[in-house]
Amino acid sequence: MAETLGQLDPVDRDVTIEDVWSRTEKKYRRRATVLLIVNVGLFSGLAGVAYWLRTGVVFAPVSPDYVNQLAATFNPTLETQHTPTTLSLGPISIEQVPMMIPVLGLILAALVSIPILVTILYRITSSLPFVASVGLIAVMPWLAIALLASCLLVSVNPLRFRSRFATALLALLPVVLYFFMASRQAGSAVEMLSNPADRIKLMAPLILALIASAIVMGIVLIIARIVNYRPGAIAPLLAILFLTPAALFEFEVGRDELHYRLLEREYGPGSEYFLGERVDGLFDRAVERATWNIRPGSPDYGPARHAVEMEWMLALDADANLLFTEYQDRAAAAAERFVELFPESIYAINALHIGGRALDMRVDLERFRRDRELVFYDDFPSAKSRRSWELIEHNAPDTPSGADAMLRLAQLDVRDGNIDDAVIKLERLRDTFGQGDARPTKRTTVRAVGAIMTRQPPESSLDIPLTRKVLAGRELLDLIRENRDPLWDADPLVAMMHFDPRDSRYAENLRGILARYPGCQIADNIRLRIALTHADPDKRDAALRQCVERSQTGDARSEAIYRLGLARQDIRDLSSARRLFDDVVAEYPESLWREQAESKLRQLDRAATEQDQHR
Repeated sequence: MAETLGQLDPVDRDVTIEDVWSRTEKKYRRRATVLLIVNVGLFSGLAGVAYWLRTGVVFAPVSPDYVNQLAATFNPTLETQHTPTTLSLGPISIEQVPMMIPVLGLILAALVSIPILVTILYRITSSLPFVASVGLIAVMPWLAIALLASCLLVSVNPLRFRSRFATALLALLPVVLYFFMASRQAGSAVEMLSNPADRIKLMAPLILALIASAIVMGIVLIIARIVNYRPGAIAPLLAILFLTPAALFEFEVGRDELHYRLLEREYGPGSEYFLGERVDGLFDRAVERATWNIRPGSPDYGPARHAVEMEWMLALDADANLLFTEYQDRAAAAAERFVELFPESIYAINALHIGGRALDMRVDLERFRRDRELVFYDDFPSAKSRRSWELIEHNAPDTPSGADAMLRLAQLDVRDGNIDDAVIKLERLRDTFGQGDARPTKRTTVRAVGAIMTRQPPESSLDIPLTRKVLAGRELLDLIRENRDPLWDADPLVAMMHFDPRDSRYAENLRGILARYPGCQIADNIRLRIALTHADPDKRDAALRQCVERSQTGDARSEAIYRLGLARQDIRDLSSARRLFDDVVAEYPESLWREQAESKLRQLDRAATEQDQHR
């Protein structure tokens, strides 16, 4: 028997087999080297997948800002999106797609367990390429540092137990500490997940990664012991850890999910570009650079400052074909590319919505001029976006995106004078969505396990205010039906719809319509909109009071009384506001403004009850 064993394993019997390199024969060294290179290649590919899942870039070093990304991960004041916890939040959020939990968990398990196993079976020098892959290819340098500490723990003799599995479990301690710190860093993100089940989801990939790491290390160490530490114990498990999350992602999540989430992050409702912000400091610094040689009190300072303001406003104007328009075109082109690549994707409609909304996006220039604040709005659609909304209406008319598309197309139809087409769309909007359902709020109870793994509806991240869209559609439908002028037909309405209510010349343009179409049936609605342009609450209140007094029989009277009630709320005359809302409810039971007045009365009742309770 001894001779047979010697023939099968010709190793000096005085040599203790502790790891792969203990075998000094050339064939074992060659095999060990080749398999180590294969393992490094597979592991680097897995690290590349981890980076691709958050950027869409296959190989991190080719990214233009690669060095900046690495440097940013070492800045503790930034949310760098390079921790395992923040990876769970985007671009493919586990809240939206719970199947990412096993995908991320298995990828993290491989990234954690393989360097530790290589240290045990190949020694620490052989594990350095694996640790470097985590830091430089997966761009998770802090995890790489934790893994380096784990590998050092394994290689220190006093901490090496007789059971190699116990040693491997001990090596997980730096990783556990890192996961804990990473979850603490993502505290602000966790607060956004109000549902306890969603908070559990956030930690699930980390917990799964630790459990799977322990299981993988146990299996590999058992196999290594059975084959007496010959090379080849790691490669099969590493291949499984590579293929399993890849298969799960491909068949249960899909590449379209990643590309859509990247599109949404760049151009969607929550994109950084479309977030409003105060820019007074930036504007003042721009003025300082432009007027550095002009004294503030000199006659030339005012015109110079005005020139800077006009330059900024031109850059922000969606109709000026400058900076803002270029960004809109990029967003629309990116949405079109997504639809071309993934025409059957459940997110194709979402992509069209993002592209159309980007083309409709504008900056409130009056707000910028007055408050030096960037405020974006998209409720005055652009003719450039018509194609996107037509595709949505045709392919998904019964979705929130379809409701939004019907409203915007109806607005564009009225502007083009196609009144009958607009009425058809608005009636379909009303009939399909009724009074409009409010967006569902997140539940605060823990859902069943099966529901936790359910993917959320595709449109849930678009944040479409369905109730407001349906209300705007009903308002426009009533406006059309009540104002077909016997003399001018729909011409005054078409003219009114051409003007953007946030334009600084809006009131002037509306007065021009009154002069062009004297005595037109829509005059009371036009005067109401002129009254609403007053920024000062007292002036707005006085102008609305005149509208109520003048429009005794016009269709705008119910809205004028309601708007006057809102104005009284603004000046804290709550008793008068309540009386006006009551008048709308009593006098106009069939009006859509009755519903709005009832809602305001309920709010006033709740506020009064809360005030009484605090006394």
